[in-house]
Amino acid sequence: MKKLLISISLLACISVAGKAGNPPTRHSVRVGWGDMLFETLAFHASAPGTFDSAALPAGFSSTGTFGHGYTGHIFADYMYSFTDVVSVGVQTDFEGIFWKEGVRDASGKLVGNPSQVNNYNLCILPAVRFTYFRSEWADIYSGLSLGLLLAFDNQKQFEAAPAFNLNLVGVRVGKGHWNGTAEIGLLNALRGTNDVYMFASRLFSVGVNYTW
Repeated sequence: MKKLLISISLLACISVAGKAGNPPTRHSVRVGWGDMLFETLAFHASAPGTFDSAALPAGFSSTGTFGHGYTGHIFADYMYSFTDVVSVGVQTDFEGIFWKEGVRDASGKLVGNPSQVNNYNLCILPAVRFTYFRSEWADIYSGLSLGLLLAFDNQKQFEAAPAFNLNLVGVRVGKGHWNGTAEIGLLNALRGTNDVYMFASRLFSVGVNYTW
């Protein structure tokens, strides 16, 4: 039954694409920004410790994080429209997460100078987009991107993981070469349940688009 539904869906997509006409423009370049809700929930300041110093051994200390900062998702993409329904291209998405890490004594006072931690994630995502409504002033579309996340930091660590973005719905508004976009989506990158780099991130994003 599942295979039958997949086959019917694929045939429907092929049918729609086959009936599609020529797009009003072929090329599209966009830059945009999206939220980092997942990252702000996953990376945040440690709760300040409250200890009974009399019950602790001499020299007790604990390590914590604070002073977090986030860039948001900064992305850019290029899309080529084969028809007025189907477009393909590639998107790059970049984000930075920053914090300080320090050691505190039993009273909660910092011991020494904290260290700065800078984490960066770069996603490279080949993409396909389906525009199922067009008008003079607005288009509505959805899409899927599959690619690779490259994670690195200022401590010379580097990791890679599969990444994908599901664009549930997007709206492009404007007339002429310049227009604006707003999207609801889910950007994910993981290598398993214990290696999750982002999950349902970039829920909402906005961008500026140029077409020709």
